[in-house]
Amino acid sequence: MNSVKQRFVLPSGLPACVGIEEAAQILGWPDYFLPVLMRTGLLKPLGKPSQSSRKWFSTVELERLGTDPVWLDKAVRTVEKHVHDMNEKRRGKLAPASPPDPSLN
Repeated sequence: MNSVKQRFVLPSGLPACVGIEEAAQILGWPDYFLPVLMRTGLLKPLGKPSQSSRKWFSTVELERLGTDPVWLDKAVRTVEKHVHDMNEKRRGKLAPASPPDPSLN
């Protein structure tokens, strides 16, 4: 089995297709950032997977994107904006409710 597996490995030593966890490792990011990139169209899985199915990515494309400074800049900005928005949303929900101002009545 090991010799069969080795035949389908790229010269870089990685398989041709990887899942979301391996894709995150190739890009050097946490795996929970990748759904944000997929939602915004910056990262596209192979085929047309349903929302609940496992996503596969081309290793060659991930390596290309990882060396493209323009794409990396867009991806980092997108993830930073998402994290910022989520923090703002969380702060809004956790902020204590102030009592109504009696002078407004």
